[in-house]
Amino acid sequence: MRLFVKFSVACLFAMLVLVPSVVFAQATINGTVKDTSGAVLPGVTVEAASPVLIEKVRTVVSDGNGRYQLVDLRPGAYTVTFTLAGFNTFKRDGVTLSGSGTVVIDADLRVGALEETVTVTGEAPVVDTQSLTQQRVLNADTIDALPSARNYFGVARMIPGTQGGGNDVGGSLIQDVGQSVTVHGSRNVDQRITINGINTMTLQAGGNIGGQTPDMGSAAEVTVDTTSLGADLPTGGVRVNFVPKDGGNRFADSAFFSMTNESLQGDNFSDELRARGLGTPNKILHSYDVNESLGGPFKRDKVWFWASFRYNDVANEAPVFTNANAFNPAAWAYVPTTEPGVNKGKQSNNSIRVTWQASPRNKIAGTYKADKWCNCPSQMSATLAPEAARDRRFPRLRQEHAEWTSPVTSKLLLEVVGMHLFENWGDQHLRSSTGSLTEAQAAIQPQLVSVTEQSTGLVYRTRGPVYNNTTVPSLAFRVGASYVTGSHAFKFGYNRTNGYLKEVNYQLNDGRSYRFNNGIPNQITERAVPFTAKTNLDADQGLYAQDRWTLNRMTIAGAIRFDMFNTSFPDQTMGPAPFTPNRNISFPAADNISWRDLTYRSGVSYDLFGNGKTAVKVAFNKYLLGQTLNGLGRSPNPVLAAVTTATRTWADANQDFVPQCDLTSTAANGECGVMSNLLFGSATAGDRYDSDLISGFNHRQTNWELTTSVQHELMPRVAIDVGYFRRVWANFQVTDNTLTTAADYTRFTYNQPADARLPNGGNYSIAGFYDVNPNKVGQVSNLNLLSGDVGEMKEHWNGVDLGINARLQNGLVLNGGVSTGRTMTDNCDIVSKLPEMLDIGATAAQNLPAGKRSDTFCHNEEPWLTQIKAFGTYTLPKLDVQISGTFRNVNGVSVLPVITANTAALGANSTLGRAPTGTTSLNLQLLEPNQDYLDRRNELDMRFGKVIRFGRARSTISWDVFNLINNNAVITANQAAASYLRPTEILNARVMKFTVAFDF
Repeated sequence: MRLFVKFSVACLFAMLVLVPSVVFAQATINGTVKDTSGAVLPGVTVEAASPVLIEKVRTVVSDGNGRYQLVDLRPGAYTVTFTLAGFNTFKRDGVTLSGSGTVVIDADLRVGALEETVTVTGEAPVVDTQSLTQQRVLNADTIDALPSARNYFGVARMIPGTQGGGNDVGGSLIQDVGQSVTVHGSRNVDQRITINGINTMTLQAGGNIGGQTPDMGSAAEVTVDTTSLGADLPTGGVRVNFVPKDGGNRFADSAFFSMTNESLQGDNFSDELRARGLGTPNKILHSYDVNESLGGPFKRDKVWFWASFRYNDVANEAPVFTNANAFNPAAWAYVPTTEPGVNKGKQSNNSIRVTWQASPRNKIAGTYKADKWCNCPSQMSATLAPEAARDRRFPRLRQEHAEWTSPVTSKLLLEVVGMHLFENWGDQHLRSSTGSLTEAQAAIQPQLVSVTEQSTGLVYRTRGPVYNNTTVPSLAFRVGASYVTGSHAFKFGYNRTNGYLKEVNYQLNDGRSYRFNNGIPNQITERAVPFTAKTNLDADQGLYAQDRWTLNRMTIAGAIRFDMFNTSFPDQTMGPAPFTPNRNISFPAADNISWRDLTYRSGVSYDLFGNGKTAVKVAFNKYLLGQTLNGLGRSPNPVLAAVTTATRTWADANQDFVPQCDLTSTAANGECGVMSNLLFGSATAGDRYDSDLISGFNHRQTNWELTTSVQHELMPRVAIDVGYFRRVWANFQVTDNTLTTAADYTRFTYNQPADARLPNGGNYSIAGFYDVNPNKVGQVSNLNLLSGDVGEMKEHWNGVDLGINARLQNGLVLNGGVSTGRTMTDNCDIVSKLPEMLDIGATAAQNLPAGKRSDTFCHNEEPWLTQIKAFGTYTLPKLDVQISGTFRNVNGVSVLPVITANTAALGANSTLGRAPTGTTSLNLQLLEPNQDYLDRRNELDMRFGKVIRFGRARSTISWDVFNLINNNAVITANQAAASYLRPTEILNARVMKFTVAFDF
């Protein structure tokens, strides 16, 4: 390993010195300089000047083919000047750059005096004939103008083709960590939120989300990349990049304030929703958002600063009533009152950035950011009673970000970027200090046991007994350079991240929770808590090289990337817990993942008619699944792989709600059945991991992306983009219980009675369910391995997008599109050998309980899922009245009824012929996945604002209306068959918000 590290460092040094490498892609200006006869002109000095550049001017010289390139240009307005002795000076004014696109500016110089200057006014074209990345750019003015919650997932979900982004209506939610956006069949863990190209998210959850929430007030622009992503990161999916403001030579201020409360919200709680079982709707009680940003020079043309401060306070009524029996140790029933529960959140963001032009060729910038927030209390829902809520706390969030860039010559640009992140957070018990509970209620929490009502999925009395206090520090950096000629843009680079994850798990009671069915106890869950687990990310690093070659009308791009990913565990111990009083286990330090992967990017863009108005693009790319200390990054940790949770049946014969049995014994005794896993509390891991899964070359989960598109300028400033996209996944993880074989399972058919809520009224039979034989109850030893070592497994996504982009001369900006796509999955070969793979875990996000899936559904195809999106802004001339809006028409989530079939029901309606093994009932999924969907969401948000000007100062007073059409689509619904399709959350009702923005 040391030899490999030395080799990597040597390669890095060689690249920096001999073959310069990569900088994060910002905008590029390139083109060809000719004389009036059409002959190319080498040696022309090309200067790009802009107030957004602290060095003021970036200069290159055209090559022997008359071509030039200016790279890594920040967003803003530029003037491009061409000079050559003996020729007139040519100047192009009003070139506006954004994102990482390429603007082509050709120049024709005629013989004349140097004093002669020809000035042409222009702007960025709407068709990019050279870049392959599909990107949407929202500058600070557009973000301020649109009615939105001013958060990254709200911005990303507006882009055609994206999915997800949560149920935030008009800023009803603070920026929590669970908001992910996918595109074209990507995974949630593939999302990346970056600042100047370096990921700002935590080492948990695949690196796609985190407590760090980028502040819109500190961003010059936000770009959302969805297709043909660069090789600077290994993942493919949605990539949201924030380009920070540096300040400038004059002092500037940007302030934003918005507010709403329950008196400004309408009512969309219909009689139909009441009849379907929704007791009370979710609604906003209040939302306040204050964002103040200011900056300017410490020293003109030398040192600039930009500071930003944001405070957000929200409160929402949850679609659940408080429990009249809350915090009563003697009461075991949920008795709803008429008072809804209230989820609350407060968040503050504080950052300052300083940029220093240390010398004409050396620029240094640094950002310090300190955040904290608390959703206290949070997570109340139609299936989580208020007394079972949590405090989600992020008391300490810190970010230090440093950059050095140097245009060493007109062809060579070097860059080093480093970032230190620190997160401390926890899903913790409710406390009196936040107003979540009274002192008396907080004192009584440890005496309570959580109850889940199986028929409805409702959790009440208290939250599950396990809480956490988690620390996640990380250090990331990237280094590189670009060597640019007129025709080529060579890029090579290196990036690395390391850190650790420390999870302190503790409990309030002894670690138990109960399950009832219609008020009758039937199951106990036991947890061997407390324990602490620590996982190290030793290195997530990559070397990459790419080139973009422009030849006449054609641009060819290619890149190759080599990734290395290593994790390990330190020495760890697990001491006694209430249900494992004799536990005393020591685990030695051990290595975990050791992956090596090779991926690539490739594509061709062709200017079809040579006039810059029609581009045909084809790209084929390979990406890696987003991975940090999640999934395989931490699951093999011996502390986490140990069996710390198990269930057992409970026959509460005397109905005293007290188990008359020895809960420390894994065997059946008294009122309790045998534990679901006999390894509970032992040193033997419940899950083992095959070496092919966690090590080797090209064994990490991966996907290939094929894209083809045509972009065409329909008329000046209006372009249309049509594309086909395909994504294919490989290297899946499967789990084999090595203590059982396929012969140890009984295959049976369930006959579903008539039910009007099911397609075609129910009354159908489903074959292909499996139940383990009674002689194998509790015998579990799971081996996790690559799907290819067992059989064939497939997942493909195919889709088509149609988009439009308009920037009209009258000030109208419009973006929109229609997208459709579908996913196909097939694991038939796997489940025929491993029936245990048909046991599907619970999905909290969709209120889907755990259940067994039929093997007849092993091949599944979604229907074509179509969405329509648009956003635009327009300012009425003379009146200075600003009108803007966003529209989303997207499909609802897939739902899947799960029936709880007890012994009697199985006997009457199935061919099982015996009682289920190790339990009193089985959860059976009654439909093929992805066949039944909730309501489509139609969301129209509008803003009407009056612009008031005072010299160079401007204030906009706006009236926003979110969910203007007052749609009441069901967002989530209960999927337990007894309560199937009972709404658990709806789209928030129409709400008005008052907004004031001030800029100078």
